Amino acid sequence: MKRVATTFSLIILILVSCGEEASRQTVPFAAVNFRVDLSGYDRVLNSPHSYKIFTEDERRLPSDRFGYAGVLVISDATGILHAFDLCCPHEDSKQAVVVPGYAGEGYDGKVKCNSCGSVFVTMFGLGSVEAGPSTETLQRYNVILLQDGSYRIVN
Repeated sequence: MKRVATTFSLIILILVSCGEEASRQTVPFAAVNFRVDLSGYDRVLNSPHSYKIFTEDERRLPSDRFGYAGVLVISDATGILHAFDLCCPHEDSKQAVVVPGYAGEGYDGKVKCNSCGSVFVTMFGLGSVEAGPSTETLQRYNVILLQDGSYRIVN
């Protein structure tokens, strides 16, 4: 009986260890914490399929933090906000950032890395890879609705 239990435990261990490894983000960690005000500075995000880029240059408060390479906040087709780090996960460099409206067509729900050419779909809030050498999604951040109707972007 002991031998059956040991064999069974060994089989379970082998099956569990053969699973696919969970996706990990390679973008270096950097704090994200700032407020988005749709009734003021950030009203452009009231329109569906719009975006705004936040970087250290646009800091409003000393406590504002904008991730590793800056933060892209998009409004999807239903007006829901989503936030991503601008750093391409394939390049892991502050200089290799994703750009919305890269084809000169305006924001079409996709962004492209200036350096490696990877294209990411942001319109559904996932930042998934559509094309290019990248195999990882864009680094996403939490968007929290506050009582006053503004939003807090945090990691």
